[in-house]
Amino acid sequence: MTTETTSTGAGPSRRTVLAGAAWSVPVVAVAIATPARAASGDDLGRLVLETATGGSWVNPEYYGASIQLRNDDTHATSTPVADITSGTVTVTFARVDVGDVQPAVIANAGGSSPSVPSLPATDPTWTAAGAVDNGDGTVTYTLLFSGSIAGQGLSRVTFGILGPSPLHSGIDVTVRSTGSPTDGWISEDTYRLY
Repeated sequence: MTTETTSTGAGPSRRTVLAGAAWSVPVVAVAIATPARAASGDDLGRLVLETATGGSWVNPEYYGASIQLRNDDTHATSTPVADITSGTVTVTFARVDVGDVQPAVIANAGGSSPSVPSLPATDPTWTAAGAVDNGDGTVTYTLLFSGSIAGQGLSRVTFGILGPSPLHSGIDVTVRSTGSPTDGWISEDTYRLY
């Protein structure tokens, strides 16, 4: 079953680079949730994409995004469910919408990562794993989680991806998340970045 949700909010219709600010934060225009596998009945959670925002970053040649994920245990036959202890998020762009292919830059994770005061902090358990030109006109960026998310618990990752100069606006990206241990569910949404 495919469900479609549309979210709107305040924000410019095109990306805006704020003077002295790290991000503009336009809204996600469209999210389409696609279950990759039916519920198995196991008492395991699912690493589900909940929200995403995106725009331009400190350097106007970077797209920025902040994604919130939940260990959704609402399908389980009993609780508590097992904590999700690892996860993967992939973000796929059209090749024409990115610059040089290089790993994403994690923000708000402490250490030498960029600080982006206008967006929530990244959990320190996220790292950028790499970027791959898929050879089919798309590029996929991988982010890895290693920590613990209890049933109905949340995690957030905020990151930047090098784009062309100038950045394109109104582009669609596909985001997928998987976690372990889970029942094999893959959460997939399409987001529009302005």
